[in-house]
Amino acid sequence: MKTKTQVKAEFLTDLNNLLLKYSAEISAEDHWQGYPECGEDIRIEIEIPGVWDNDGECVSEDCCIDLGRYVTGSPKED
Repeated sequence: MKTKTQVKAEFLTDLNNLLLKYSAEISAEDHWQGYPECGEDIRIEIEIPGVWDNDGECVSEDCCIDLGRYVTGSPKED
């Protein structure tokens, strides 16, 4: 049986490797700063930069994933 500490360590290692693979960053911010809803709409997003080859051709477009729109392993269409 794996302990909580082991599961956490494995998950974070896998997450870190995935972020490194895509040169991605995770951000979390209050989307409605300065409004009465302040603090109620925290958005967590993953930003993946675009990739270009040596000839300046786009190999992979940039992408932003709103984790609030990702439910049980099945992303919702934008």
